[in-house]
Formats: sequence, structure tokens, C-alpha cells
Amino acid sequence: MREFKKNLFLIGIISIFGISLLIASQDLSVQGKKNLRSANMHLGGERYEKALPLYELVLEENPNQIDALNNVAAIYYDMKGDYPKAREYFIRLIDVINGIFAEYEEIKLTDEKAAKKYYKTNIKKLKLENMLEDVEHFRDNCITQMVNSGKLKIQSEEFETAIEIFTNIAEIVPDSTITYRLMALCYEKLDDMENARNYFIKTAELDSTDIYARQQVASLYYNDEKFIESGNWYLEAAKNDTENPDNYYNAGLAYKNAGKDSLSYSAFQKALEFDPENMNIIVTLSNIALSLKDNKASTMYLQKAVDIDAADGTIDNPMYVTTVCYKLYGLKKFDELIKYAEMWHNLDSSSLEAVQMLYNASKEINNRELMDKYNKMYQEMQ
Repeated sequence: MREFKKNLFLIGIISIFGISLLIASQDLSVQGKKNLRSANMHLGGERYEKALPLYELVLEENPNQIDALNNVAAIYYDMKGDYPKAREYFIRLIDVINGIFAEYEEIKLTDEKAAKKYYKTNIKKLKLENMLEDVEHFRDNCITQMVNSGKLKIQSEEFETAIEIFTNIAEIVPDSTITYRLMALCYEKLDDMENARNYFIKTAELDSTDIYARQQVASLYYNDEKFIESGNWYLEAAKNDTENPDNYYNAGLAYKNAGKDSLSYSAFQKALEFDPENMNIIVTLSNIALSLKDNKASTMYLQKAVDIDAADGTIDNPMYVTTVCYKLYGLKKFDELIKYAEMWHNLDSSSLEAVQMLYNASKEINNRELMDKYNKMYQEMQ
């Protein structure tokens, strides 16, 4: 199958790019013409290693010889798989073709008749108009082939070789995001997290919509215990991933570990908007609010946690109930306290403290009926 592809490529590239041997040889010495004929014979017989040095001799004599440039590029592209080298020759060929077009335009400015003759001999006969588009396609495809070869090295776990390939690509195409992302992945596999992070940052800088790169930068900063930077990058990811609460949640964790309670609080609040019954987030917000000395908010979030916990008729976290009761008592929210103190009593009917809290709350709101009820209950428990 591979041999068929080789033959198909050569036939195609020679028929597309090739020119009349007679015309091509006009700019060569007798020896140069002989070298070109011999090279073409070897190429036709698939003796590429013999053809290549002969083409190179032709190009030493005439660096702009189109037939030689074309076929050397083809050998490096399809036979050797040396895509950087093939690309060099395709670029040289493009420069030669563009030079011919430029010369034609220059002649046309002063001598229309001479320009027509030049066009017929040097452009139309050589089919340069179609050739340029095809050569540019192969030039660009060299980069694709280089990326693919790098990916194959990753699959075979030859990460250092893959990095060399991607480094070469980056020198040619400095704004290729896929190149930097793949380099970052290689460095991750080699446990070089600093370089991995730097190349993910490069990827993110080149593509403002790359969510994955931003998340990876955030994660690598987190693992390196650079929590503020981690939180910042998770929020950067959230800008283009607005429906994903994980970015806000992870930012909240990072800022919390950095001791940045205000930033953490804001991030967790945003995460809660997406998942309003997430007990973990709610309790975390309650704790952070307490650290920020916002006892009202802390109590409100803990009440929310208890309500969600009790929604199915059972309470899995009785400690939250008792804590809410003490918080509400301290805030003098006695109407609300009665609801949660009742929960406490239902969880632990032997708790004198729960009944006493119910009595005191009833007294504070001046509810004689409840006072009598809880006073009687308290007396019976003595």
C-alpha cells in the first residue's frame, strides 16, 4: 500500500509541477542537463537515493531550476518523510515562481509584446499558474505532517523526540496553539511541570477561548501550592465556560487554601448559583462567612443546609441542627429558632438543652401557649 502511495504521489507531483525537460535544461550547462536527465531517470525508477545528489548538483549550478526544486521537495516529502526539509524546498520553489510572475509584471509595464512572449515561454508553457496553488498546498501540508509525526511519537511514548518535532514546528509557525498544547502534554508526561505549565500558558495566551489550557494551568499551579495563581486561572477558564460550576468551585478551593476568604466566598457563591442544593458548597460558604465575621450569612447558609438535609424527612447531619440553634439564639431570631429547636428535640427527645431553648424562645416572642407546652415538657424531663 505504501509503494502505491509513493508512485501515485510522484506521478501526481511530476505531472502537476514538472516542466518540459527541454525548457528546464535551457538554464543549465551540458553537464547540468546530463545530471538532470540522470536524476529524472533514477526518480522514475524509484531510485531516490541516487536521484537526490544529482538534483542537488543541478541546484548548485542553478538554484532556481524548477524541475529539480520540485522533485527534491517530492523526495523529502513522500520518500524520506523529512517534512521540514521538504518545506524548505517548497518555499524555494514558491519564491522562484513568484519571481517569474513579478518579472512578467515588470516587463508588461514597458513592453506589452515582450511580456506576451515571456508569459508564453515562462508561465503558460510551464503551467505556473496552477503550479503555485499546488505547491503552496504541499508547503502548508508539511506542517500537518510534522504535527502528525509528533503525535505518533507521543503514542509510542517518545516524548523527548516529540518535543523536538514540536519545537521545530513552533519556530516555523510561532502562533500554532496545537503545537504548544502538545508540547505541554509531553512535558507533563516527563514530570517537568514547570515547562508543562509554561506551554499551557502560551497556548492560553494565543487562544482566548481555550478552556482546557486554562484549567490545566490552574491545576498545575494548585499542585505547586500557588493557590492565588490557581484561583485566578480557574476564573479565566470560567469566562469561556460559563455553564460549568467546577471552575468556580475549584477557584473557591484555591483561594480558600491561599487564605483569601473574600475571593473564595465570591467564587463559591457563583458555584452555588449553578448547583443551589449542593450541601458541600453551602456548608463551606457558612464557614467562610463565619471567618469573614458575617454571622448572619453564616447562619443563613447553615439553615439552608439543614432544610435541604431534612427535605426527605430524615436528617443526616444533626450537628448542623444544633449549631443553627445556637446561632439563631445568638442573633435573637427566636421565631426561626423554634423551628430548628423542634428538629433538635425530634432528633434527641432526651435533650434538656433543646427543650430549654424552645422555652426561652417562646418566652422571648411572648407566646404563652408555647411557653406552657415547653415548660411542662421540661418539668417532665427532670
